Amino acid sequence: MRDKNKPLFSRPVLAAIMLFSTLAIWLLNLTAPSAKLPTPSIEQWTTDSGIPVIWLNQTTWQGSDKLEIRFSFRAVTTDTKLIQSTLAMLMSDALPLSTASINQRLSPLAASANTYYDHENQILGLTVSNNPSYLVPSLKLTKNWLTQTAFKHRTFDNWQERNPYQQTVQHELEQILFFQQNTPPINQITLDDVTEYYQKMTQTVATIYLVGDMTEQSKNIVKAGLNAITEQFSSAFVAENSHSETIELASLSALIQQNQGILWQTRSALALSPVSSVQQWLSLQIWGADLVESLNAQENIDFVQLALALSPHHPWVWWNVQYGQTNQRAEASNIATGEPDISLKSFVFVEQVPSIKSKKRFEQLQENLIAQLEKNTLSPTWWSVIAGQFTHQDSELTLETFAQEYKEAVDNFRYEDYQAALKQLINAQTYQEIQVYQ
Repeated sequence: MRDKNKPLFSRPVLAAIMLFSTLAIWLLNLTAPSAKLPTPSIEQWTTDSGIPVIWLNQTTWQGSDKLEIRFSFRAVTTDTKLIQSTLAMLMSDALPLSTASINQRLSPLAASANTYYDHENQILGLTVSNNPSYLVPSLKLTKNWLTQTAFKHRTFDNWQERNPYQQTVQHELEQILFFQQNTPPINQITLDDVTEYYQKMTQTVATIYLVGDMTEQSKNIVKAGLNAITEQFSSAFVAENSHSETIELASLSALIQQNQGILWQTRSALALSPVSSVQQWLSLQIWGADLVESLNAQENIDFVQLALALSPHHPWVWWNVQYGQTNQRAEASNIATGEPDISLKSFVFVEQVPSIKSKKRFEQLQENLIAQLEKNTLSPTWWSVIAGQFTHQDSELTLETFAQEYKEAVDNFRYEDYQAALKQLINAQTYQEIQVYQ
């Protein structure tokens, strides 16, 4: 009969059990399935005019004829309406002796153009075929479009009539977050302003990104085409080439109320620290998904719109919440979002973020993000967005760094990393809110 006062295991046996348990956990972590993410290859060169070109490719695209081209500019201005007007004119009939838009001209060549902008970063995008019979005329047409640009008075007047001067939600929030301190009253934009701003863009080219597969022949065609397009362009990183206006960040949080009646919308803006790692980028994806899902689940909210403007030096995030007809409350910041202790401002203060308060919530969002990444990272279009909007050659998080490190970052990303990243990124003191009543 066993002596009840005698330990079940001797000390050496207990020590061995503890050691083997630790090793088992370690081995489980090593053998845990990693995310199925491709590792792209990167090649770099410069155009004859000194503009950096970065080409991202991956083996899964071999044989595909889709090539994404992104021209990234740094023509910073405090008048974001001017950026919008200029890009709109470029997308219209800006070709000489033509009444067709650029996309109408590109369509027969299996190509298309698009634009993106924020207060620091402007993007002209092209989706083209890498088949030489289509690629050569597409690049020739692009050269005429960007170097012999002909903005037309009638087109500009018609566009202004269809788009009367009023700020979008994005412009309005940018104004109070960045430009309110020293911004003079904005005058009506003229065609001369648009022409001058476009010339400013051509002298502040940051990077040209290429995403997709290319044969050696296609690569040589692209190199020659980019040299021709950018012959009169200048790099944004040339020291004497300073064309940017100063951006100043709002130092205090503010609440602005517009109109009277029932609360209709809440428009929010928040400054972020510059994104310096893939883990920080992952954290913002989870934080944003948490915000949108949590608020969209509420009965009194019709929809939530969120956008991350991860520009190189002054990134920010803005979101717009529209309420249903049943909402009768005046204090938008205190409207509950499903749980008694969650409000709209819960996403401004890190310790109140639902996915910070609940590790299970974080793990659910992380799992969703990994599933999305496993699908999205196979798309050249997704990588072109990463290249043009979320990574920058004049920041710590470059496209090359992202491509080389993102798979390991995803596999090793933990709840504690998420906590630390949000604390570094979110600047709660800059929170700006506009409450719109009707």
